[in-house]
Amino acid sequence: MTASAVDVCVVGSGASGSIVAHEIARNGFRVLVLEEGRTLLPGASLATVQSGFDDALVPSPAGTLTPFGRPWSVSALGGGMTLYAGIAFRYRTVDFDARAHVAADALDPVWPIDYAELRPYYEELERRMGVARLPGADPLEPPSDPAVLPPHEYSPQGLLIAKAGGRLGRLPFPTPLAINSLPYGGRPACHCCGPCNEHLCPTGARADARSPFIDVPLPPGALTVALGSKAVHIGLGNVSRADSVEWLDTVTSQRARVRARCVVLTGNAVQSAALLLRSAQSAAPNGIGNATGMVGSGISFKISGYVSGSTTLDRLPARSPGGPFSTVAMSDHYLDDEAPSGLGGMIYEASPAEQAVCDGTIALRLHFLAADQPMRKNTVRLANSRDRLGLQKIILEYWTHPLDKRRLGYLSRRASELLAEAGVKKVDYQDSNYQFGRGHLHGGCRAGVDPTESVVDRWGRVHDIDNLYVADGGFFPYSGGVNPTFTIQANALRIARRIATQLA
Repeated sequence: MTASAVDVCVVGSGASGSIVAHEIARNGFRVLVLEEGRTLLPGASLATVQSGFDDALVPSPAGTLTPFGRPWSVSALGGGMTLYAGIAFRYRTVDFDARAHVAADALDPVWPIDYAELRPYYEELERRMGVARLPGADPLEPPSDPAVLPPHEYSPQGLLIAKAGGRLGRLPFPTPLAINSLPYGGRPACHCCGPCNEHLCPTGARADARSPFIDVPLPPGALTVALGSKAVHIGLGNVSRADSVEWLDTVTSQRARVRARCVVLTGNAVQSAALLLRSAQSAAPNGIGNATGMVGSGISFKISGYVSGSTTLDRLPARSPGGPFSTVAMSDHYLDDEAPSGLGGMIYEASPAEQAVCDGTIALRLHFLAADQPMRKNTVRLANSRDRLGLQKIILEYWTHPLDKRRLGYLSRRASELLAEAGVKKVDYQDSNYQFGRGHLHGGCRAGVDPTESVVDRWGRVHDIDNLYVADGGFFPYSGGVNPTFTIQANALRIARRIATQLA
């Protein structure tokens, strides 16, 4: 086993890992990024690459464990941002303190920070990579600086949805997108070539994990990225300090170890919790950071679903279908007294891959999603069985709370009403299979002020380890009701600045 030394070892290269690695490296520190995946080839889509991702075990209705769990958004250089839809909501004020809306048996949903603390990082990242939005159009949008890019025009589907929403008294607005509506940041405007979600962007109009750093120079040799390198164990120098990360070459199975002054976990909420659990040793017999059994607890995936159908057009749309996955959204049922617990969720256009008008009809589809209850029993743990690399498999134990089932039904009915108003005669419902993971991974290394009920503090530092941080969605004590990528990025930048200060 070979060993080397760096200032910081970052585990994962996605939305949070890229932010942390670049921010610390630009300050002159030596950073090694361990990335289990590799670079996606041109033309890649989720359908073509997901068979190569490791699965997780999930409980079946019969109580047995089945290999249907999805512990990755995307395992590749750049992580989930390689194939995401570019949806760039900011979390709302209520997402940072939802105590008035969660079930009595839920874990504490309060973040140890609020929107005001995170706002400057949202603003900086928006300027760096570009977000196309219409300020003030979303009734629940938190305070923000002026937009750097105008919103995208509604797609033909989005226009039908927006008009239907308006007739129902709702307030549709352009979906905020990290996709250029005009040339920006050295990247072209969107060509509306579609399909968008779950596909690589062929033009670079959609921001990815590299976009905030195109013009950020780094000192020579400051940043190294090791592809095909899976972190398997964090070594402790003493009870309160991490001193090394052991990793495995996924092709040769050769092991290596890197010494580091600081370790930052940015794989995703599931993978970071699993790595802490796999790092059991004499100083941490139940896994690092797990003295009170909280590592893995409170894992959340967001409750969600889709409704779809077709409607007839009086005339062909002025612009051809295609382009962004979502151009219109509605937050009318986010804070909603009629929703169970008074907290509903977001509804937005989620156009199917095939958007063409056929025989005068056009397909419409809506996605509805909401934060789920952060439950202690919803957890990441390790199995006795082993995966292809000889590591203990991941178990995702997740059950939808009865309150969330009612909230999901409420949102489904509201979304169905929208489609019916848009002229859809037969509305079909599709499961998102959120309960198996993959998208919207949060919790598992939840942040909080009480070490008995959380894993990390407000800076993402593991409570009992001085130099070990979690900066991905695992930090989230409450999943929030909108897409998390932009918030993961903003929080990672906040944590990275803190780490750079501590290292100096």
